[in-house]
Amino acid sequence: MTALIQFIVLKREGKWVVKSKDLERSFSVQQEAVDAAIRFANDSGKEGKPGLVLFQKSKSKFEKIWTYGEDPYPPARSDLPAMSGSLEPGKLADAVG
Repeated sequence: MTALIQFIVLKREGKWVVKSKDLERSFSVQQEAVDAAIRFANDSGKEGKPGLVLFQKSKSKFEKIWTYGEDPYPPARSDLPAMSGSLEPGKLADAVG
């Protein structure tokens, strides 16, 4: 089985960050970071490197948000776990569609 490439969404110094092995991008809004992480993971999966999006809840606690090949793309807001901050329904589909 191919190892999953992890895309981690975390908050650092007041910014939302998407971090992976070869990538680090900052966003001002949590939803933008989550949407981007899912898009990056989906793109990685299309290239044969399946991606997994994790949300960092604390220093050592992570929650799985989305997995390439297991979850629909783009996901409906109702398919995503509740996180801190408000997420606008349909925003991901607009951003990636």
